[in-house]
Amino acid sequence: MKERIINAPTLREFVETVRDAFAFLRQFGFSEVYPPSHRGDESFQVWFRADQRFVIVKGEGHGTTATVMLEHEDGLELPEIYMVPPEHRPQTRAERRKLPPGQLEQVREAARRLEEYGADFLAGDTRRFLESARPLPPYKRSPAY
Repeated sequence: MKERIINAPTLREFVETVRDAFAFLRQFGFSEVYPPSHRGDESFQVWFRADQRFVIVKGEGHGTTATVMLEHEDGLELPEIYMVPPEHRPQTRAERRKLPPGQLEQVREAARRLEEYGADFLAGDTRRFLESARPLPPYKRSPAY
């Protein structure tokens, strides 16, 4: 089996890519914020906030994966992919394993999906979000959050 070489982005590359890819959030009133202190120990994360809504972009897997979570101050979260209709979601897991995109490309693609399919949440309409959101796990909760 041929081994794939992973070129993990630097923190600067990650943050710049996130800021560029998610620049559209400004039109919905989002601005970049620091993560809450109890969740700020990971370097590869960028948080955006508008009112009680958050978009959290994290780099994980030593530079191999990226995740985008939507959160609400009421203690609920939902991966951005669940805002995308099933027929428009990325291919199956098995297909992704063959040649997954790099972390920065994953960030750009998630931003594109969120802009296209998540405008209701971004604009403050949380109905679809609430249909599928789940409570934050205990380690993410804080009395101040």
